[in-house]
Amino acid sequence: MELHVAITPDNPLYFIGWGVVLLMIFVPIFLGNKISARFRVNFERGWAVLLLASYLVMTTLSIFRGEASWATSLLCHMCGFSRILAIGYLFLRKRWMGEMVTFMGIAGGLQSFITPEFTHGLHPVYVFDYYFNHASIISIGFYIIFVHQEQLRKKAWLRTFGRIQLFALFALVINLITGGNYMYLMQPPIVDNPLIVQSDIFPYMHVLFFQVFAVLHFFLLQIVLSSIKVKNRYAH
Repeated sequence: MELHVAITPDNPLYFIGWGVVLLMIFVPIFLGNKISARFRVNFERGWAVLLLASYLVMTTLSIFRGEASWATSLLCHMCGFSRILAIGYLFLRKRWMGEMVTFMGIAGGLQSFITPEFTHGLHPVYVFDYYFNHASIISIGFYIIFVHQEQLRKKAWLRTFGRIQLFALFALVINLITGGNYMYLMQPPIVDNPLIVQSDIFPYMHVLFFQVFAVLHFFLLQIVLSSIKVKNRYAH
């Protein structure tokens, strides 16, 4: 059974997704700036636990429904890696994790809302997990800036791009073992997106352009996010 479903703007779920994004950007920033430092730590850990629990519930359900497989259910897509980094950052506050989820989450997450593709079908649990995860990885970069007041370091975009190549290599190995299509390295997504460039002569043309567009997205994000100046409330 084919489970991949692409959502277009004529489906109400499309705009529900954008509503979730806006809520997930503004609500954590609002709460993070209103609560004490101790409660903020608990809030962030709770956020991380929900990200993990959502994945586990979604995966458990897909196993019981006979829809899970090694080729589709691992966290080896870009947004799956971003989920892992987001959980790690919310627990450990490692700056490199925060920078990676900022670039990967905003660039990849926004594309996931512009052209949504549900890889496990449209069961409500799958839809919730898709929206919650992608909205979270988009919002964490803004949360880091406006709540933790941490600016991106110089060349963070370039370091992140380099580290992604290691993720891609890992995903390629997993694809070869499982027959999967993690990070869409073997086949392009089924969505209608102008950033997906294909060629009959070179079947992996979309991967090459993914790299080009990733560099451009990351560089632009570095410029835009670095221009945001937030007053450090802990400064004397």
